[in-house]
Amino acid sequence: MSQPPDEFARILESWRPAPETVTDDLGRFPATALAALLGSPKPGADFALPPLWSEVYLRSPRRVGDLGPDGHPAGDHLVPPLEQRRRMFGGGRIETGQPLRLGERATRRTSIGDVRLRQGRSGWLLLVTEEHEYLVDDVVRVREVRDIVYRRPQDVAHRPDPSVAAPADPVGSAPAYRLEPDERLLFCFSALTYNAHRIHYDLRYAVEVEGHRDLLVHGPLSVIGAVEAGIRSTGRQPRAVDYRLRHPAFRGSPIDFHAADGVEGSLVLGVQGGTVVVEARLTWS
Repeated sequence: MSQPPDEFARILESWRPAPETVTDDLGRFPATALAALLGSPKPGADFALPPLWSEVYLRSPRRVGDLGPDGHPAGDHLVPPLEQRRRMFGGGRIETGQPLRLGERATRRTSIGDVRLRQGRSGWLLLVTEEHEYLVDDVVRVREVRDIVYRRPQDVAHRPDPSVAAPADPVGSAPAYRLEPDERLLFCFSALTYNAHRIHYDLRYAVEVEGHRDLLVHGPLSVIGAVEAGIRSTGRQPRAVDYRLRHPAFRGSPIDFHAADGVEGSLVLGVQGGTVVVEARLTWS
């Protein structure tokens, strides 16, 4: 086994950033705009946010001059201090004790949990666990853990992504929900989440610099689609969601979300072009 890159080793040894806290009111516009993008009913005044809808709230504003070449914040203390990086959202878990509601004043508290190194087939991976807590009146309502993968640019092969075959009918005869990711949807979701990562809107950058075959669908948007499928299939909001992004999703073809519902939860698979791109296990209250 080869030795890890020096910059990865230094981060593993000494990078321990302080938590970040953002507090703001949960206004109606972000949820109303997200519902419109998803084709869902307009939220009411005290609407309970489904899991991951917090993605459109409590963002940390950045000046354009503070963004790096990839569109991510260059000097964000919660991002590993790498000169160059490729960032991937691998998956996560979210648990709701009590949902956040529109009109409340909420706080997001984010910290870095586990930091690990792993050698992959094409190079070393820096695995970072982000821990998010959402509080109202100092009481934690929602807990979320996200698995983020960082790679060096030279370790990312510029070739078409391999296809991961999925059954033609993975868990149901018809999709519970369909998402149509075109440029308009990707742009609106980037704006709602204050996400300037160029892989979602800059085709030349996505293809020529990061080696993708097209613009990428945001990982959180794919997971939100899976949650939406579960809600439409059962009429209930899940208490917990355990999800894994299994393959990149791209603009230009629909993502069909198939839901298999059980007594205690549902399995939702998001399929694009015969490939499973996201898998989510939803647990009901």
